[in-house]
Amino acid sequence: MALPRRRSWLPAVLPVLAALGYAVLAPQPAQAIPAFARKYGLKCYSCHTIPPALNKTGYMFKRLGYRLPPDEMDGTKPAPKISALDKDIKFSITNSLALIAQGSFSVDKTNDGINPTSSSSFNLDEAALFGAGSVPDSGFSYFTHFELSQGGSSFLEQAVMGYTAGRANSSFFVKAGQMHMQEGEGTRAAMFYNLFSEPAPVLTNTSPVNFTLDQHPVGVNVGYTWASNYFKQVFAVSAKVTNGLNADGSEILFNSTKNSKDYWFDADYWFGPDGGVTFMTYHGTKDQVQNQGAPDEFTYRPTIRRYGVFGNYLFFDKLDVLGGYLRSDDDWQDEPGANVTHFISNGYRGELDYYIQRGFAVMARYDRMKQTIGGGTANHTDAWSLGSEKALTELGNVVLRAAYSHERDQDPVSGSVVTDKLFKIDVRLMW
Repeated sequence: MALPRRRSWLPAVLPVLAALGYAVLAPQPAQAIPAFARKYGLKCYSCHTIPPALNKTGYMFKRLGYRLPPDEMDGTKPAPKISALDKDIKFSITNSLALIAQGSFSVDKTNDGINPTSSSSFNLDEAALFGAGSVPDSGFSYFTHFELSQGGSSFLEQAVMGYTAGRANSSFFVKAGQMHMQEGEGTRAAMFYNLFSEPAPVLTNTSPVNFTLDQHPVGVNVGYTWASNYFKQVFAVSAKVTNGLNADGSEILFNSTKNSKDYWFDADYWFGPDGGVTFMTYHGTKDQVQNQGAPDEFTYRPTIRRYGVFGNYLFFDKLDVLGGYLRSDDDWQDEPGANVTHFISNGYRGELDYYIQRGFAVMARYDRMKQTIGGGTANHTDAWSLGSEKALTELGNVVLRAAYSHERDQDPVSGSVVTDKLFKIDVRLMW
């Protein structure tokens, strides 16, 4: 579904944010680069194809508790212990804080068959503050993500404490707190972070029971990571147990009448220069309110299931081919006391990203979902996008992007169709 577009005072805000980011986070000669890049004296491309899309090194950096994978892991001697990584790097506040801001100009045309609308606007898409890093000489790490402005509101999106043990080629971790369920997980085709400004519709599609993988509930995450010499191959598994979602689709952060937990499992295999395969599954429950506000309103508790397979391969360090499949199978009840049927969705995604040079890419994406309720008539949702993205600085911390997307959404309950056409130019600044 297309997100509501927001009007803003972007021209006045961006210079203020830029000055604040420089003054607070970049007193060093390295100037305006994100916190982790400042810490290691690296460019953003060390961990990203183009920020925020992760490469294999960025994936390992996260799995090791925000510690840089060692260069000397050639198999001639034992891999370094986790607590020994980054041993000589002292803690610095400027190396653990980062400020992200994104502004855009968009032209949006929506047609529901009754009241077509058209709008154009300047937007402050996001301003966010991050605090993250590893605790020196230990296995502990931390990650916080606070939205200063998104959709006109501010909120805490993530707050996680973690502990990683073992060695760089064989490590375990446990994390607890408020965390993203799927975002940033898996190999590149399964990640929410990508070259486009919005995640793939297959990953973010909201089912009729108000469930989506785009959530950040409270829970526990455990995982194991194995790597071959020089990290040529990486195999990793992760499992999360979380509170899940409220009836309205929001995350359960504190007290709730729900007494069951939701489960998520992911297995990743990275190979070659920068390719990988991901298997992901989710199983949970949530309260659902049907016919809200009507005389026949009722509630029930559907079971939610997701099964997905995704993969990508980077050819000649130029062409990244991505694809994936996600199946949804959720309980559905039309009337009180009626038999429970199923909402079924089969979603497919494909994407081509071509890197003209480092920091400059063109991309194309197509998503299609076939959905049915109770074995009824099949409905289809299609979305395609074309775009280009270019880093404006040698460090890769200022990114300009332009994209056109066309989305046709068909509601699986009513069968109504909404078409959305969006052209968007945005600038993302990372300090």
